[in-house]
Amino acid sequence: MSSARNLINNHEQRNSRVQEKQHLVLRFLRDHLWSNQDILQQVIMVSSRQAAHKALTHIEKKGLIKRHKYEALGGTITIWGITIQGQAMAFDVETEVLETAYFEPNRISEQTIRHQLDIQQLRLKAEAEGWNGWMDGDRLGSSDRDQKRPDALAKNKIGMLIAVECERTFKSIKRYEVILVNYLKLIKAGEIKEVVWASPNADISARLKSIITGIKFVRINGQKFQIDPLKHHVHLHFCSYQDWPLHL
Repeated sequence: MSSARNLINNHEQRNSRVQEKQHLVLRFLRDHLWSNQDILQQVIMVSSRQAAHKALTHIEKKGLIKRHKYEALGGTITIWGITIQGQAMAFDVETEVLETAYFEPNRISEQTIRHQLDIQQLRLKAEAEGWNGWMDGDRLGSSDRDQKRPDALAKNKIGMLIAVECERTFKSIKRYEVILVNYLKLIKAGEIKEVVWASPNADISARLKSIITGIKFVRINGQKFQIDPLKHHVHLHFCSYQDWPLHL
């Protein structure tokens, strides 16, 4: 009798863990639409690539996710994305509505893959430090075509709303002037508290900080305004991926 009970319990525990993995994958992909196995392995908290691949394949067989191979990142990369069926199973029917976006392989470029996977890694690191409420910028919308959406918004461990920028490459100084104006307006309006630019390494981060904090004047509604470092720079933060999420 004891042996039979143990078998039942073990079976129930295995089924429960399978469902938990599926839930974690679908919840993550509900937000991000697609990811790679390395990141999803962290999401479902398994230690081996074999276990991660088995879990993803099991979910794929149900039609909830699908995989697609890209020639990118110097080789072939497999991306796993949520399907229409997956989105239908990913939301809480009591508190949420269906996310209508789903994985469309032909709409993803190599540059997008690099950028989005970095953003997802930043999210996981931040959540490990107690951050919550992560929302990707493409989910935020914008009423102004010229307004720069952050790559993400999230609350740090003390509840401050932080704008997150994942900066892999440099933009023009004119573009940074527009971005700086946008963030200073949001900070003044109390819509966000701080902005963090996270870059792949310390060298890029230092150069980016020099460029943005080197802006002395900006134009707002046609008028020229001087940047006050003591007032404005205190809200701007720069770090490497390794140092993320800083002290915030």
